[in-house]
Amino acid sequence: MKQIWYIVLAATLLALGSCDRRKIIPDDELAAIFHDAMVVNAYIDNQHVRLDSMNIYEPIFEKYGYTTEDVRYTISSFLRRKSANLSDVVDGMIKSIEDEYNALKIEVAKLDTIEDVAKRMAYSRIKHDTAIVIKTKRDTSKLRHFIDFAGAGDYSVGMTFSIDKNDKSRGRRMTIQKILKDSTKINVYSSTMNYREDGFLTGRFSISERDAEDIIGFELYLDDFSQVSKKMSKEYPRPKLTKMKVNSLIIDYTPTLERCIEILYEDQLGIRIFADTLIQSIEKPKKQDE
Repeated sequence: MKQIWYIVLAATLLALGSCDRRKIIPDDELAAIFHDAMVVNAYIDNQHVRLDSMNIYEPIFEKYGYTTEDVRYTISSFLRRKSANLSDVVDGMIKSIEDEYNALKIEVAKLDTIEDVAKRMAYSRIKHDTAIVIKTKRDTSKLRHFIDFAGAGDYSVGMTFSIDKNDKSRGRRMTIQKILKDSTKINVYSSTMNYREDGFLTGRFSISERDAEDIIGFELYLDDFSQVSKKMSKEYPRPKLTKMKVNSLIIDYTPTLERCIEILYEDQLGIRIFADTLIQSIEKPKKQDE
């Protein structure tokens, strides 16, 4: 409201300085001019631009076919006409802004809904293990798991576990490493797994489209002590055998938003608009039979 009356006040003060014979701007067009001026003011405030001149409004006046003098004269006419009320014009401007805002909220809500539906449809569970028990050295192979690479997007991890109460070690972690084409392994997720009878962990990590090009899979390791300091290793030595039970191990995958929406469209329409084959047929039209 402060900005609205700033525009009106500025225009009124200018009107007092000039009452030459000019065009009278209809109320609906004047409200539209005020609306556009509000948008300009909002931009200036948001960008912290400091301007002390009405010249910034001249392009708006020109857009509707009027000059600064026309606006001045129209404002001054409100001061002379008993039947005219400038607040009605301002109310019209406010209504147009509110209508645009409400329409925008609806469109944003629709977009959010589409995105949520697309993500739910594209989501998949790429790993779900239960009752992983490590009691003997033979079981230690269960501490490492290879996970197929699903693609660029978001990965969520959830696990419930218990570790033997006699295990006093510190610094054990569950880690997930991405395995690159050259066999290099790089950590993408890590979480502490100290002794607990009812331990649980949750986490997320993302893979970008660019990184996805070099990844062939993931390795999940349930007994990683690689990040433990020498001091901690001496105080809380690593056991020769880690005894634990994993009640549930879940890894979920959701593709990138762009891919999720593509999947939604493909499912709902049964086609992919502008598919590669269509584009190729347009770029390389078939030769007509001679």
